[in-house]
Amino acid sequence: MDNANQGKHIDKKSTFTFDCHPGVSCFTDCCKDVDMTLYPYDIIRLRKRLNISSEQFLNQHTEMEFDDNFWFPRLVLKMSDNEDFSCPFLSASGCTVYDDRPFSCRSYPLARSVKRSCSKERQSEKYYLVCHDHCKGHQESKTWKISEWIEQNNLHDYNEMNASWISVDTLLKSYPFDQKGMNMTLFRLLITASYNLDNFRLLLNDEGLSKKFDIPHELKTKAKTCDITLMELGFAFIRHCLTGEPISYNNNDLFFK
Repeated sequence: MDNANQGKHIDKKSTFTFDCHPGVSCFTDCCKDVDMTLYPYDIIRLRKRLNISSEQFLNQHTEMEFDDNFWFPRLVLKMSDNEDFSCPFLSASGCTVYDDRPFSCRSYPLARSVKRSCSKERQSEKYYLVCHDHCKGHQESKTWKISEWIEQNNLHDYNEMNASWISVDTLLKSYPFDQKGMNMTLFRLLITASYNLDNFRLLLNDEGLSKKFDIPHELKTKAKTCDITLMELGFAFIRHCLTGEPISYNNNDLFFK
């Protein structure tokens, strides 16, 4: 893929022009040979859309990559093994999982930059306009405000879910694994609690684990049927493993700052 210009900051009063539809000459070009990070909420939405387990989704559609954090990977979408390395969910008519497409797809041409913090309340966001050379959507005449683009693409839910993940990922990136060491048992636990939520749900049935980490019974019960609660519980579990922070649950809310 060609380079992108991400230098243009867009404030909430600014507008930008963009549209993507089958009539644009580059339609679906951006769905080929792309390095796309998948966040935990992306995986929840996609594996439910495909009606497969999180284990199956991870095995079939993701790869681990170690970037600036050598000790803990990010997950990227595995491209199809064809000539143009296209997205596995791309068809001749377009995206087959469009309503549940990953955050990176639905936010384009906006990039959301977040000031990292282990606390959601201390995070702050900025938006930038991303302009790839190949994308002709920027030449379309439709005008948007940031708020309109967020609403149109249902980014509210993704931003909220990703804010929880950013707080955990910030902790993972700052944790001194190089000093304390990363044993495989801990590594598998962290991966499972981050991404493989079906298997994490099974782990919650282990009474020894629940007692060791003092997971409230009410929270375990809710997590059996609610994937969002399960995801947040997984994040809280990671924080507890790394910092000893208790997993708190009161008034049907998981306290996760």
